[in-house]
Amino acid sequence: MSHPVPIPARRELAALATATRPDWDPAAIHEALVTAQISQIAWGQVLTEMGRLMADPDARPGDLATTGPDSWRRRRPPPPPETAHRGAAAARAALHQDHEPETDH
Repeated sequence: MSHPVPIPARRELAALATATRPDWDPAAIHEALVTAQISQIAWGQVLTEMGRLMADPDARPGDLATTGPDSWRRRRPPPPPETAHRGAAAARAALHQDHEPETDH
């Protein structure tokens, strides 16, 4: 009998998350994986998203519950308005730097 791949390995993923993220509560990891299963999130998506969360120093196991299309938009707050202004100022400075007249020394 063949099994669809990837085969769910929740216990192993929980062990990896616990080893990788000692700052996470193992009970929270287990709860996140159970919630994902109850929510019928595809195992491939759980596996991918949990790996991404483990690599994100600001992530928490509960962030797995927000998995889905455009989930990153719900998880991260928008940047403050001054971010755009700083970026625009940097772009203007870079553009004007190329057009500054050379001075003789």
